[in-house]
Amino acid sequence: MNSLTLYLLIAAILFSFGLVGVMMRRSLIAILVSIELMLNAASLNFMAFNKFLSPDTSIGQIYTLF
Repeated sequence: MNSLTLYLLIAAILFSFGLVGVMMRRSLIAILVSIELMLNAASLNFMAFNKFLSPDTSIGQIYTLF
């Protein structure tokens, strides 16, 4: 159940929700929250690829922080 595909699917759903939020909202705060959702989806991708493709290094965690 813990596969890379599951994490990528969740990240794609989060990113699409954020993209729809950026396109549909007119409030600046709502747009910023939607952008933050998109950035969280990208961070989830970094962490998932780090866990499944290179578990011995922590480069995905470093990319997520910066």
